[in-house]
Amino acid sequence: MSSIIQRAPDLHGGINFRDIGGYSSRDGRCVVWRKLLRSGHLAYLNDSDLAILSSMGINQVHDFRREDEQLRSPSRIINVEIISNYHISVGSLSKFWDHLRDGNLTSASAQNMVTDSYGDCIDDVAPAYTQFMRMILDNARGTSLFHCAAGKDRTGMAAALILAALDIPRATIIDDYMLTEKHFDSDNLMTIIEKHLFDANVEYWERDWLLPYCTVSVENIEAFFNAIDERFGSVEHYLDQALNFGQDDRESLRDLFLE
Repeated sequence: MSSIIQRAPDLHGGINFRDIGGYSSRDGRCVVWRKLLRSGHLAYLNDSDLAILSSMGINQVHDFRREDEQLRSPSRIINVEIISNYHISVGSLSKFWDHLRDGNLTSASAQNMVTDSYGDCIDDVAPAYTQFMRMILDNARGTSLFHCAAGKDRTGMAAALILAALDIPRATIIDDYMLTEKHFDSDNLMTIIEKHLFDANVEYWERDWLLPYCTVSVENIEAFFNAIDERFGSVEHYLDQALNFGQDDRESLRDLFLE
């Protein structure tokens, strides 16, 4: 089955759009295809793209973006349930601007800030992901699409939690996270950020300083997992204690999304 299904459907206006089906769990079952889809924002979808999404049976869309992001790039999705009250932020934009203004921003300091944000966010994102995991489980008969702006950070952590709850090996989860390198146009995001800097009258920057914000790295998702392991002992305990998604919930998720 996995050999005839595209992980990344060909969408004209899709951003980092891909399926998290097909991965093997530790007990040998595989994640069902076309049930759990991840992406960046949906503002650029055309009518043909919408028809493709409809053919996939998508009935629920989870938008992790802040309200200002939603207003700036409203989704082109119709006739589905849209859950958009998550308003997740990861990392501090003010810290980026402080480092830039003070002359302390380098490629290394930028990468450290991004990586640290993954480790520092596990409490802040817990309420949003608590709601998300419950709704994914409740919508098991439908098809869920979840996204943020670029489909790499907030969406990447959400995908990691789903796959971990499905007992997919961590190495596989990290590989899925890193597929953003293949499916995301980081140059376009770089151009957008540089326009913001230009509009803010920033006189000098180097593109290498911005790269950590436009791409993914293994260090980021490892920092997320390491913070969870250090605080909770395991992802399972994090799901159980921070997200109220216990063993019974995880078993139900596996029964419904593994085959």
